[in-house]
Amino acid sequence: MTSSAAETETLKSCAVVRRPEGRNYNESKQKEKNRKKETGAVVSLLLASSLAFGGCGTAVTSSSSVNAESARTESTGETSADNADTTSESTDSENAMESASDINFDLELTESTIDTEFTDREKSGSYKASEAVKITLNKTTATVSGSGVKADGSTITITEEGVYIVSGTLEDGQIIVDASDSDKVQIVLDGVHINCKTNAAIYVREADKVFITLAENSSNTLGGGNEYTQIDDNTVDGVIFSKSNLVCNGTGSLTIEADYKHGIVSKDDLVITGGTYKIAAADNGITAKDQIKILNGSFDIDAANSAVKAKNTDDAELGNIYIAGGIFTIEAEQDGFHATGSIVVDDGTITVNSGDDGFHAELDTVIHGGTILVEKSNEGLEGKRVVVNGGDITINASDDGINAANSGDDGVNAINPGANAVGSGDDDSNAASSNNDSSAAVNSGDDGSISGEADGKEPQQMPPDTENGSDMQPSQDFDPENAPSDGNAPQNFDPGNAPSDGDAPQKMQGGPGGGGNSELYIKITGGTLTVSADGDGLDSNGGLLVTGGTTIVYGPTSDGDSALDYDGSAIATGGTLAAIGSAGMTESFSEDSTQPVITYYCTETQSAATTITLTDSDGSALFTIAPEKAYASIVFTCSEMKLDATYTLTAGTDNEEITLTDIITTAGTRSVKTMSDPKGGKMSNNSDNKGTPPSKPSDTAE
Repeated sequence: MTSSAAETETLKSCAVVRRPEGRNYNESKQKEKNRKKETGAVVSLLLASSLAFGGCGTAVTSSSSVNAESARTESTGETSADNADTTSESTDSENAMESASDINFDLELTESTIDTEFTDREKSGSYKASEAVKITLNKTTATVSGSGVKADGSTITITEEGVYIVSGTLEDGQIIVDASDSDKVQIVLDGVHINCKTNAAIYVREADKVFITLAENSSNTLGGGNEYTQIDDNTVDGVIFSKSNLVCNGTGSLTIEADYKHGIVSKDDLVITGGTYKIAAADNGITAKDQIKILNGSFDIDAANSAVKAKNTDDAELGNIYIAGGIFTIEAEQDGFHATGSIVVDDGTITVNSGDDGFHAELDTVIHGGTILVEKSNEGLEGKRVVVNGGDITINASDDGINAANSGDDGVNAINPGANAVGSGDDDSNAASSNNDSSAAVNSGDDGSISGEADGKEPQQMPPDTENGSDMQPSQDFDPENAPSDGNAPQNFDPGNAPSDGDAPQKMQGGPGGGGNSELYIKITGGTLTVSADGDGLDSNGGLLVTGGTTIVYGPTSDGDSALDYDGSAIATGGTLAAIGSAGMTESFSEDSTQPVITYYCTETQSAATTITLTDSDGSALFTIAPEKAYASIVFTCSEMKLDATYTLTAGTDNEEITLTDIITTAGTRSVKTMSDPKGGKMSNNSDNKGTPPSKPSDTAE
């Protein structure tokens, strides 16, 4: 143990810093502090698939740039040095992106200020025990050895900078930090068990930064009652509640039972660099206002709202989550990870079971690495822009696997249909806590979200047709000339006969010039991504760009959704992608692509586990897969595919030679009626159905 409480903290970068040009994290933080001083306002806070590749390459091409920033020195004495700029883009990708002028594919993280650095002191959790103040808890009282702290019955108040080692049990009491706004306080938990029935077990009222260190080999427990009584002007709603920057580190364990609302709350930054955490919360598990940064640790979180949540309604560039590592096991009734800003994952092993989204950002969700398994979700990854640059990601979704949309497109408060119950006071959370009426329909927080059907989720376009023996076969006797005009036209509706009053589809949902928001996109440059979705597999209200990686999409079995769904341009310049699903709403890539794409319609619905194989003229298999669901269409692209070459595609009972005479080649026989093809039938090689999908009823959001 070598460091002291007063020593200077030196920032070390554990990952590349990604920040928008022209404004750094400190400037944003200073603006926030100035705003607080000027107004005095206190603002509320808140499957693996069986694959065999015979030759398709998965070269990674990243189009995201990394901005370097000069070393900085905070008023606290913290300094940093960032990594150098790195930018890697292929010429093909640049040319394709320039030609697809409707979408700007280089906007991720330009609206967010994300700090990816951790100081030495944040990471180490070290302290000099011989110089520390000792606090011993004795069930209803405490004894203190040293200065800077006083005990009044079961309330312990720390008033000065220093290191405080705490041990023992409090049956009903709390530790309060009320120091100077320039003081750094380190609280070492070494076999601590605190229960506070009416307030936070640890309450940081004021300090510059507080470190909660879990001593080596220690086991600690914090908890309380299901209703809090406020003791000052702050609305305390977490078992650990901090108005200041909060750091959790060390190698011990901490169990938190949050029967009232949240497990850990910071109204500033929350940094976690180590330790083992088990949190059960009646609302959010871990929450902060400006940012949450996690370097390492083990997290088992069971939350009635979101497991990890960052929310800032005062500064749009904040409210971010950065994950550099750690092991996460998440059970959340709402989102696994939720940010009003952006989410960036560099590494870690993350398993999520969520009632709503696995990862939800109102700005950007960016995955650079790690192993991510979304076992259960409504939508797996969601954000204004969703970028996959690396990692091993598996998503299971009852709606869309990946969704790029504005929060306004999906209803207020970002596509969260379950987030409409009574909130949690100062944190403005969306789930009902145990002492609130969970039947309330209106959120009492400041985000103005309300319950109702306008939750932005794409409605199911048509029910399964069980009479035909398959949920992929729409009714065969539909007459498009007699289509209804209430906006609920079935999927074989003929848009040529649609009325012009806005009740029926008036535009194409994708393809070149198909519209969409130019700032929204899904971008895949690397990694391995497997998606199984009951709704759309990859759903973008703007564009789709694939430049690398391996992406497998097991799309819907209903003809009202598609394995790929986009509103602007879909560009393939590299990597391997197979989008397999129903045929009623199939969308392929745009002709702006530079890598050949095959769009194939099966003569009949093929059963699950029916093998798909693409071989070249020499008989070598470029791609083989046994889809986990029944399917009727295949969209496939691979770097080994070449223009003017002939390939053989085998899909169950289908076997067809396909010559790639154009970037987008369509072949096969459409086995179901669709709105653009009410009769179905043979798709000629290189038909007119290249990047343009069938029309469908216009939605406010997908």
